[in-house]
Amino acid sequence: MSQFPTKTAIIVERNLLPWQELNVTAFLASAIAHKFPETMGPEFEDASNVNYLAIFRQPVLIFEAKQSDLKKAYRKARENNLFVGIYTRPIFQTQGEDNIKAIAALKEEEQDLVGIVLYGAAVLVDKSTRGISLHK
Repeated sequence: MSQFPTKTAIIVERNLLPWQELNVTAFLASAIAHKFPETMGPEFEDASNVNYLAIFRQPVLIFEAKQSDLKKAYRKARENNLFVGIYTRPIFQTQGEDNIKAIAALKEEEQDLVGIVLYGAAVLVDKSTRGISLHK
C-alpha cells in the first residue's frame, strides 16, 4: 500500500500533440494545488540560501488513454465521489474567462474531454484508473 492515503492522477487523451499533453497536464496539476494547498510541500532552499518554489508532497501519476477510456475513467471517478478537474478541447482555442464560458456552455455529458485530474482516496483513484496505462 502507498504511504499516502490520497492520490493525484492525471489522464490525457492519447492522440494529443506533445505540447498539448504537457499543457493539459500542467493546467490540471494546478487545479489540485489550488484546491488542496495541503498537497504542497515546503519551499526549498539550497546551500547558497537561494529559495525555490514548493512542489507537490507526493507523486502525481500521469496516464494516457483513448477518449472512450478517458470518459469511462471520468464516470468512475464521479461515481466514486472523487474531486475531478477537466480540460476540454475548446480550451485550446480560448483564454482566461473564455475557458470558463466554454465549459459552462455544455452539459456534463457533452464535454469534449482531452484530460482529467482525479484527487481523493488512493484506493478510489486506483479503482477509477484501473485498466488505463501510465503515460510513456
